[in-house]
Amino acid sequence: MNESKIKEKSKLVGTILFFIFTGLLLFYILIEAFLPDMTIKIFQFKPFVVITESMEPVLNVNDMVIAYNPNVENLEVGDIITFRADIDYNGTKEIVTHYIFSITVDGNGNREFRTNRYGSTVPDTWRLYDQDIIGVYGFHIPKIGIVLQFLKSPFGIAAVGVNLVIIGAIVFIVKSDKKKVKMETEL
Repeated sequence: MNESKIKEKSKLVGTILFFIFTGLLLFYILIEAFLPDMTIKIFQFKPFVVITESMEPVLNVNDMVIAYNPNVENLEVGDIITFRADIDYNGTKEIVTHYIFSITVDGNGNREFRTNRYGSTVPDTWRLYDQDIIGVYGFHIPKIGIVLQFLKSPFGIAAVGVNLVIIGAIVFIVKSDKKKVKMETEL
């Protein structure tokens, strides 16, 4: 096999991988935008940005936490979980990441979770059930949440869009120049 065929095949493989990655990324973005509760079920993980100091120094503000789809039956006291709770009792559930303080079974036979913040010996006031648990902590990336919060903002979305158009235009211009040079050298 000559060198040009190897280059051609490697270019084809690279193009295919690029389109697969781009397709998966686009699919993830669409699911996250329109069905955010399904993201963790489909992809088996979901990123969250820490917005309070309740878990410092383990998890700091603007850290990105990667939570995995939980098997609630395997959760144990001391695990870090991400869940929905009405933390200020206004009827709106917010997303929180805390330690499991205790797991009990209530009078109806439902598993009940109590959580607590880092360093606390007292449980949080809310009570959680299986359906409230979103994910179990996998790992975190320090400070990357700043970038994610920017990308979710209207200005960040506009900046990404403008940059994609500019990059696309540059690629188009470079490719058309290469084709023009190739055609001139063939003549």
